Amino acid sequence: MRIGSRFSGIDLIAQHNLLAVLDSLSVSSARLATMQRITRGSDDPAGLIAMEDLRAELTAIKEASDNAARAGGVVHVADAALGEVSSLLNTVRGNVVAAAGGGLSDAEIEALQLETDAALEAINRIGRMTFYGDQKLLDGSAEDGLSFAFSPEVATTSTLELPEISTTALGGSSGALSDLASGGARSLVSGNLEEAMEIVDSAGSQVLAARAEAGAFEKYTVDSAARMLGEMEVQISSALSQVADTDAAEESSRFIRAQTLARVATTSVMLAGQNRSLIGHLLDGL
Repeated sequence: MRIGSRFSGIDLIAQHNLLAVLDSLSVSSARLATMQRITRGSDDPAGLIAMEDLRAELTAIKEASDNAARAGGVVHVADAALGEVSSLLNTVRGNVVAAAGGGLSDAEIEALQLETDAALEAINRIGRMTFYGDQKLLDGSAEDGLSFAFSPEVATTSTLELPEISTTALGGSSGALSDLASGGARSLVSGNLEEAMEIVDSAGSQVLAARAEAGAFEKYTVDSAARMLGEMEVQISSALSQVADTDAAEESSRFIRAQTLARVATTSVMLAGQNRSLIGHLLDGL
């Protein structure tokens, strides 16, 4: 009985060693397959916490970068629309100068007025129809500001204000741009062309100021935030790699060693079983 008990103990030890080696082989295989050093909490509890914190911060930074890209898109769309409004105002300004120059027939002035009316309607249409996604930009809804988060801290936001673009909103002390339309107090046929020019100049200044503000917002807020977030993403990605990524060379060495030990342990289990069976046969023959 002592002989059988001793060989049974050796058999259990061999099996225990095989299970331990197979577990080590499984861990190395998982690390090489995923290229992640930490695949379960027991691999490195402190490292797991650090890894998840870095991943959460990296996700927030990427979302903030997306916000910066969207803000840049908003500025580009708004600037393009405002640029078209400036072009239309130049057309209206030229018509006012032409009407004031004298020598034009009533029919020619009427033609200039029709062109001016079309330009004014186009300005109103731009104000109504300028969108970024579902957000209207120039209908007055953005006058209180569009807020963007360019930081992982969502409480930190930047605001872009965009004016209302319409013939009733643009103008100055001499009146609104809508006054230059047919039937208006400063239309081309009214004879109040000096005041009409003052209105156009005031409207042009408003549009240029809006373009300058949007450009400054893009250059000094959006672009600088995008550069900062890009640098943060690089640094945190590097830190995450140091914490979480598998050292392929080192882990490959462990994997090969575990494979070798697994073959040895498997052979040991087989031999232990064979020895126990042989002893059993010998004892049966007694």
